[in-house]
Amino acid sequence: MKIVQLTPYAMDRPGGVQSNIRDLAVWCRTQGHEVRIVAPPGNPAHREEGLITVGSARPWSIHGTSFEVSRASRREIQSAVSDLRDWSADVIHMHTPWTPLLPWQMWRALKLPSIATFHATLPESAGFDPMSAALRRVGHYFNRRISRVVVPSMAPYRQWEAAGANPVPAILPPTINLSKWRAAGEAAKSSETFRVVYMGRLETRKGVSVLLDAWRSVATTVPTSELIIAGTGAEEPALRTQAADLSRVAFQPPPSNAQARALIASADVFAAPALHGESFGLVLIEAMAAGTLPVVAANDGFATVMTGAGAELLVPPGDAAALAQTLINLASDPAKRIQLTKWTTKHAMEFDVATVGPEYVKLYAQALAAPT
Repeated sequence: MKIVQLTPYAMDRPGGVQSNIRDLAVWCRTQGHEVRIVAPPGNPAHREEGLITVGSARPWSIHGTSFEVSRASRREIQSAVSDLRDWSADVIHMHTPWTPLLPWQMWRALKLPSIATFHATLPESAGFDPMSAALRRVGHYFNRRISRVVVPSMAPYRQWEAAGANPVPAILPPTINLSKWRAAGEAAKSSETFRVVYMGRLETRKGVSVLLDAWRSVATTVPTSELIIAGTGAEEPALRTQAADLSRVAFQPPPSNAQARALIASADVFAAPALHGESFGLVLIEAMAAGTLPVVAANDGFATVMTGAGAELLVPPGDAAALAQTLINLASDPAKRIQLTKWTTKHAMEFDVATVGPEYVKLYAQALAAPT
């Protein structure tokens, strides 16, 4: 098959969606398929096999998170579509198509059999939220017009079900190649400290302020502990102020891919205290593959990943005391850390691209075989 992956996000920007697209594309090529990726442009120096950059993108913030809004002119769309038709593209895989606007523009112009992965879980609101309502309408629009809607976990599935989606989405997790993460874990050297790492965007919904609140107790109780916060974002100045009187807290800029793997593999714990808005948690899978225990907020998406023995590593979202106690317990019990690490390392492989990739190929084939 000749597969087109459509994304509203520049491929040079770090992110779970980009990692999913890239690693799934590489794996599909090893299986004899061809893949092109259509994305807005990012760093001009970025090179990616099969990448077609179209249009432009600008950052946007809503509901405490940031994303890119992309669009292309009619001439740019026509040029990309002509290129893909000359290539004889067979099937489309759209990612987050309710994020305006490029995937929808390309999909509408190409008119090919399609599936779509809706990676996000919509924010829950007690009242009417016009943005969430609009996104739900977009979801239903695609559900009526494409072969299969895919969601990564039960968290967004329940939202689609409650909204009356017919048919309901397929549940299929995003997937990545974990081999480099496993290699980073094997190469990591043991540290004399109890190292906790947070890596990601510094924005309100990611809950880093909760981690810093918890750190007051951890730093006092575990004198060998250290916390590294790697990332940037709108909340960074406030977080630095909050951490000013805390012991053994270091901030780092967003690392490269290789640096990220080395940093997480060097840690005892990967902290993921996100308050809400998570549909899955590829970062948790990466940490587990590297041999690092994720201690995470039990939002709906993360709880989907941390099942079985991993449920011991869940804490209530926003509960600094519970987060601190879990970290302190792990710091004081190396045997427990070893036991849990054996489980998490094995569990991570359930989401490796070699395991999940064939399920996506089945969906592509089903889309091609569906009546038009």
